[in-house]
Amino acid sequence: MPLPMEDNHNNEIKYDETGDFVCYLLTLDRGEHAEFIKRVAYSCGVPRSVVYSWKYMCCRIPTYAKEIINKIAGVKVFRDV
Repeated sequence: MPLPMEDNHNNEIKYDETGDFVCYLLTLDRGEHAEFIKRVAYSCGVPRSVVYSWKYMCCRIPTYAKEIINKIAGVKVFRDV
């Protein structure tokens, strides 16, 4: 049974968001990566596990969080923000 169109659209968005996020994270070394995740979690008011859920595509990244991630990174990480 195929997924409804809305679910497919949400999955496409989730793949795009996660791809952008992971591509940026791959530019960081191990220490920078850990510090970045910690800063994003603190700034977004969520536990680090939520940021890792975004990284591993368990859920979509909220718009407010994408703006915070772009600000902390100092570059445009996400294409749609």
